[in-house]
Amino acid sequence: MRSLFTTAAALILLTACTAQGGTPVPATTADTTSESTSVSPSSARPGEVVLDGKDPCQLVTDEQLTVMQFKGPGRTGTDSTYKSPYCSWTATGQSIQLIPVTTEGIEEWASGKRRGQPTQADPVEGFPAITVTLPDDPNQCDLFVDTAEGQYLSATYSVSPSFKDRFPKPCEGARKLAEAAMQNLVK
Repeated sequence: MRSLFTTAAALILLTACTAQGGTPVPATTADTTSESTSVSPSSARPGEVVLDGKDPCQLVTDEQLTVMQFKGPGRTGTDSTYKSPYCSWTATGQSIQLIPVTTEGIEEWASGKRRGQPTQADPVEGFPAITVTLPDDPNQCDLFVDTAEGQYLSATYSVSPSFKDRFPKPCEGARKLAEAAMQNLVK
C-alpha cells in the first residue's frame, strides 16, 4: 500500500482544492489545474498517528492557542467534504481550523479531482506534509499532514488582507497550527 501511496503522491502535480469558508472541497474536472509542481511527500512516516475519535478542539492546548493569538473554545461542526469533525477559532484578522480527516488518505490529493496549487512541504514532527493554496486566495493556506494509512490532519490558516502585516503568512500560520497539533498527537 505504501508503494501505491508513493505513486499517488508523485501525481500530486495533477491535484487541486478549493475553499469554502476555510474548507477544501472537490472541484469539477474543468477546474483541475495541470500546473507543473513537484510535489511528492515521502511515504515514510515515523509511525502512525491514528485520528479516529480525536476531538479536533482538543488537538491544541490553550497555551498553544494563546501563542498563536487565539483564545476561548473553538467552534465545532462536521465538514461536509471529509465527513469528519472540525474545530475552528477566529480572532480579529485571522482564523484557523483543524480537521482530523479519517475518511480518505492524503493520496486523494493526487486524484486530479481537486483544484489548487499543492506543494511539497517540510515534514511536521517527521510526518510527510503538503500545502495547498488557491491562486485567487493568497490569504489562506491548507497544510495536510500524512498521519496514518487512509488519514491525515488538515490545518488551515486564513488572514484578512487588511491584517496581513500583523500576522504570519498563511502557510506559516498553517504550519504553526499543524506543528502544535502534531506535538500533542505524538506524545
